[in-house]
Amino acid sequence: GINAEYGRQRNRNRVSESSTSQLLMQEQNAAFNESLLRDQEREKQRKAEEEAVRLAQEEADRKLEEKENKLKAREELRKELRGKLEEPTKEHTISLLFRLPNGSRVARAFLPEVRVKELYEFAFTCEDAPNFFTLITNFPKRILPAYDAPDALLSCRDIGLENSTTLFLQEDDSESESSSVSEAEV
Repeated sequence: GINAEYGRQRNRNRVSESSTSQLLMQEQNAAFNESLLRDQEREKQRKAEEEAVRLAQEEADRKLEEKENKLKAREELRKELRGKLEEPTKEHTISLLFRLPNGSRVARAFLPEVRVKELYEFAFTCEDAPNFFTLITNFPKRILPAYDAPDALLSCRDIGLENSTTLFLQEDDSESESSSVSEAEV
């Protein structure tokens, strides 16, 4: 009897230990799986953040390259126009003074028939001229027609520009090409 009872007790203890071991193992497996899921989620989030940073950098690089290309194209246009614009040698010319935003001045003679558009082109070729500007007279104060406006085809005589007129280049912040020389129109 006692040995049989002892054997049964030992079997019960083994089953109990086995159940406890299994329960402990299940809990450990569940904790491991939870930890694994959290790690996988963190890794997924880290990769998504890296991708967002990479895309933002690519966009910034693209915009910078686009801006550099635009400035390079404007500089090439400036050089091209410098080669085209010759100063007239006739007696009946009007002398105009261009005042740049940095305070420098450029004087040049033009025929009275020269179009306003050509004044913009000449001003654009001046050293230190801004990329985008509007031409303005001081006295009487008035804004000349924008480079691409229909009135820009009027001559200096047509709009009443006289000898010894000073034209101010007022820099435009907007980079709108309506008032300044644009590549497509030259």
